[in-house]
Amino acid sequence: MSRAWAIFSTVSAILLAAGWLVREQSFAEERNKLLQAQTVTLGEIKLADYDYEGTPRGKVGIYFSGDTAGTSKFVVGQFRLRPGEEPHPIHKHPEEEILIVTQGKGEISCAGKTTKVGPGSVMYTGPNDPHGIKNTGKDELVFYFIKYIGGKK
Repeated sequence: MSRAWAIFSTVSAILLAAGWLVREQSFAEERNKLLQAQTVTLGEIKLADYDYEGTPRGKVGIYFSGDTAGTSKFVVGQFRLRPGEEPHPIHKHPEEEILIVTQGKGEISCAGKTTKVGPGSVMYTGPNDPHGIKNTGKDELVFYFIKYIGGKK
């Protein structure tokens, strides 16, 4: 009986170790799919022309895009909006969103209210809340956006 117990113990230990190894490899592969910690400078961002329905609206550049340990559909970018333009009409989407205005003048529609904004203004909107931004000034309106679905499971 002690020989059988020794064989059972050895086999159990090997199976447990193999299971643990598979688990750790799975976690490592999942972490590799997530956005990695890093710093990105403005000089590293490629701004691309942004058109909506055939009309040039400005330029957009993306800093980060992907999933994180706590979110999905995580995106951080910069938008340079031409005078008199809006990126698109008031809209909604499942992501939460934050806009941070750094230059220019405009209006943000959020939660059924329109607010005049300028540098230092910040908007937050929850999932599926209608919102939008428009450049009402004579110069470019520059803002950063952060979008994500929180509570990743």
